[in-house]
Amino acid sequence: MGYCTCVFTEKVRAARVGSVVVLMGLMASAVHADWIPTNRGVGADAEIRESNPTQNRGTSTELASRVRNDFPLGDPNDGSDRNSAMYTKFDLSGLDIPTPLTTAFRMTYRNNNLNGTRIQDTVTPNPAIRTGLAIYGLTNASLENWSEDTITYLNAPGITFDGDVGTKDFNSDLTFLGTVNFPEIGSQNWLPVGEQIVFSSANLDQFVSDALTGGATTVTLVSTVIHGGDTPFSNWRNFNYLFNPKEQTTLNSDPNYDADINDPNNPLGSPYSGADNSTGLYSPSLLIAPEPTTAVFGLLAMLGLVGKPQRRRR
Repeated sequence: MGYCTCVFTEKVRAARVGSVVVLMGLMASAVHADWIPTNRGVGADAEIRESNPTQNRGTSTELASRVRNDFPLGDPNDGSDRNSAMYTKFDLSGLDIPTPLTTAFRMTYRNNNLNGTRIQDTVTPNPAIRTGLAIYGLTNASLENWSEDTITYLNAPGITFDGDVGTKDFNSDLTFLGTVNFPEIGSQNWLPVGEQIVFSSANLDQFVSDALTGGATTVTLVSTVIHGGDTPFSNWRNFNYLFNPKEQTTLNSDPNYDADINDPNNPLGSPYSGADNSTGLYSPSLLIAPEPTTAVFGLLAMLGLVGKPQRRRR
């Protein structure tokens, strides 16, 4: 299946309305970018679960990460703890790779249950304290041959299974690249189905650049929730944070999403409700673009496409 060769503005057309359109001409002339979904070539996406370490979930229509660690190793209830991670592989073969480059990684929300209690500190309370995703890169090129048809927790690259369900078992084959928080809920009732969370960092740029310099034709990113299984926020512990894989070819319906609960006349519904994902527009995707100038980078930041998750604006 093909990949999305586009300027940033093609995603904007799908994801934004209103004043952003004014920037389209600027972006089209300023920077060309490739959003490469897991749909392309030998790309892959799959979730692995420590509580069921021999299970393959490569055909599932969901990607998810959750963690709970209530019981120690050896306790008869340890099997009820949870720990899962999301593996995403991107096929870069045959692409015209710019040098120097800038990168970003995005996933989109699958379900309509990401409300304030699931992502913000509701104990203090303090909405500035939020969970999100931690991103790792697979640096051992010899392990890039994993397949979504066969990957399990026991054979996943970068995992050393310790038998203690609920602990994260990443080894030195995975390099920590950084974190991205979920956005504050604000006046929304929840984060809308189909909206994206975007991670970018100098570490990700370097990881992709080093892989390509070394002759790699694929790169693998592994994502998991930031918080641990003993988080003090009970609404985060053991909650399944769900995202759309390429197998989710039609997004879930989200007719009751409200971007502003304080406005009784606000129209309801996610703008991505029931959207078509057959070409990978909402699949996990890796951005590769020429390194922008300071001015262009400022435009990207304004659009929410680099350095922070995108938010819908009305």
